Formats: sequence, C-alpha cells, structure tokens
Amino acid sequence: MNWLTNFEQAKEDAAKSRKIILLQFEMENCGGCAKLEKLTYTDPKVEKDINEWFVPLKLDIIKDREVRRNFGAYWTPSIYFIDSNGNSYYHFNGFLPPEEFRIVLRLGLTETIMPRGRYDDIIKIIDLDIEDFKNNSSFPKLLLQRELARYIKTKDNSLLRQTLKDIQKDFPHSLESKMNYWDL
Repeated sequence: MNWLTNFEQAKEDAAKSRKIILLQFEMENCGGCAKLEKLTYTDPKVEKDINEWFVPLKLDIIKDREVRRNFGAYWTPSIYFIDSNGNSYYHFNGFLPPEEFRIVLRLGLTETIMPRGRYDDIIKIIDLDIEDFKNNSSFPKLLLQRELARYIKTKDNSLLRQTLKDIQKDFPHSLESKMNYWDL
C-alpha cells in the first residue's frame, strides 16, 4: 500500500479519485501500530479493500498536532474515515486483526458515504464478502447498516423490520438487538 503522509495531498487525491481518506494516527514505539503493520495490513483482503476504497494516509499524532486537534485524536493507533473536504464521520482506536478491521473498513466507508445518498453502494459494499463475517460480533451492525441504507432509499421498512427481528433472535445480546426502530 502507498500511504501518504500529507493531509492536504490526501484530500486532493480523495477529491480526484472520489475515494474516502483512511487516516491512521501513529507514533514512534506504538505497539498497536506495529501490529497493524505486521498482521493486519499484510492481509491480502485488507490490502485489496484499502486499495479499492480509500486514499490511505498515516500521520504522526505528535508531529501533526493541528490535524490531530481537528479530529480530537488522543490515541494510537487511531483510524479516521474522512471525506475529501476533511470531515470525519467514523473512527475507532486501537489494533484490530484482519477480519475485524475489514468490518470496520465497511462501517467507516458506509457511514461516510451515507449522507451523500450512495445507498446502492452501501448495500453492495456490505454484501461483498458478507459470508466472511457471519461469526463476528459486529455482524449485526453490518446487517443493520445495510438495511438502514435500503430503507432510506426505498422507504419500504419490511426488510429492515425483518432484519431487526432476525438480529433479536440470532444475536440477542448485541447492541443492535436492543435498538428501537419499530416506529418506522
């Protein structure tokens, strides 16, 4: 992967390519950053997802103080999903192994493009390799995100209602099973 190290350049590249910026804040001697580099970023599926959907950017949380302050970053590694205007819509802190990281890539990307009305893209992105994630604790979040996009697009709540029922039955301890969308 070709990681950029300049925020302004990443915004320009994102605008040209119509991709989202994947920003990782790091710092010297960060153990989680080293694990991401060694275990997660070397995974072929992670690499494919990043190259296809993102402009990858790494910044030093100490040296790049102004950018850090804009996002309220305080931990390394921390990952931010940013549009070409420099707005962040989703972030998380810490190391994640490849499968979990791929889920977060999908969630971050879809949260960033949802306000732009790219509902078909969201459904397609979440459905891509969805079988890989069926046993993951974040699977209900992916399902809910997909059906929210479908509902916003079509105003037909039947699939959303069914998905919520399935989540309550199959993942009763998940946060998504406790969310109340029944007023739809």
